[in-house]
Amino acid sequence: MFNRGLSLDQAPPISVVLRFFLSVPIFGVLFSFLLIVYPTDILIPNHPTSLSAIHLFFLGIISMSMIGSLFQMQSVLGGKPIPSPLGNSLIIHTFFSVGLIALASAFLFHLLAAFVIAAVLLGSSLIYLVQLILPLLFGGVTHDTLRGMRLALLSLLLTAVFGAVMASSFANESFGTLHEAVRTAHYSLALAGWIGALIIAVAFQVVEMFYVTTAYGNWYKRNVFRTIALSLILKIVWLFLALPYIWVFDLFLAAVLLGFVVTTVIRLRARKRRVSDVSIGFWYAGMGLLFVSLISHIVYLYTASALCETTALLSFGLFSLSIILGMMAKIVPFLVWFHLSSQGYLQTPIMSNIIPAKQNKRLFVLFAISSLLALISFLTPILLSLSGIGFFAMFALLAYNLIAAVRLYRHTQTTSPRMSMDFSSQS
Repeated sequence: MFNRGLSLDQAPPISVVLRFFLSVPIFGVLFSFLLIVYPTDILIPNHPTSLSAIHLFFLGIISMSMIGSLFQMQSVLGGKPIPSPLGNSLIIHTFFSVGLIALASAFLFHLLAAFVIAAVLLGSSLIYLVQLILPLLFGGVTHDTLRGMRLALLSLLLTAVFGAVMASSFANESFGTLHEAVRTAHYSLALAGWIGALIIAVAFQVVEMFYVTTAYGNWYKRNVFRTIALSLILKIVWLFLALPYIWVFDLFLAAVLLGFVVTTVIRLRARKRRVSDVSIGFWYAGMGLLFVSLISHIVYLYTASALCETTALLSFGLFSLSIILGMMAKIVPFLVWFHLSSQGYLQTPIMSNIIPAKQNKRLFVLFAISSLLALISFLTPILLSLSGIGFFAMFALLAYNLIAAVRLYRHTQTTSPRMSMDFSSQS
């Protein structure tokens, strides 16, 4: 069942999660700015501006959201609360944010010393995160979501290690013979191991719980993370040994992710809760974008087309963003409602009023238009600039929605009466 291992009473303070969520639109605006100002450079693979934008997107938007979600999910699903969540989340968030700014600046302005700062701060924040949460995923309750979280965190750790190695290479401007192998291992672990595995793991809970669907098949649950892990391990070994037919492991990864697309769409279409919900649109869009990414990557494996490579990466990033926006639309109102209710406030707002549906619909429209413009931007760079304007508006709206939710939370704490727990008069 989807609620196996749920321990809502061990959820961290709401500020722990919202600290990361509120940072997402900030980095989203910075990313959008690069799309608007440097559309031609961003379309050139491995260009410094392109690398800056890629890391702002996958670290500042995608990973920032996922780290915030991890603080919530571990405590609720793992059965073991994270120690000192306020202090630990502040340390991780601060180091991660400053390190990311240093890394984006290093690429954009060719600041060699900033690569060292980025390697130290980003590396230490991610290693600290992994050593904080990963041990809590063992020894207690266990289920498929926790197994996916373990794989995601281990992949994140290795991604950080390979990233630090690459940052030192950029700092010294000395790229050894293994640089390409390190780069490929870095992004393979980040995309398939960190982002892909965690989204699948979360879907096993979120899709079934929020949309009242049938459970994902036991065979798929048992084997999906094993296949991802084994494929990544063998791919990295093949990379560093320079063995042939490395593309076979990408096909295995693509098959697993295609299976996720098919099974998720089937469950969403057969969901028992048929009420109108724009967050479902984000899930459908995400599945479509993941399908485009996988097909583009398979074509790239056989044609080495730079356009297919760019399309695969772009659509995978948009898939990740779509799922994250869909989950935020459900999770943020739930967190506000849950924390106010658990604190005993009698006039707790209902979830649908915390972030109104019309706001999420506007967010979805901006996302859909901006994504479409980005995907066809190979026709002319001006489309990427227009996409950047759309994403700028979307992240500004996301910031407004999140801030409005926080203000409503604080307003309720200030104005609503609380349930009295005084039983002294009863005898």
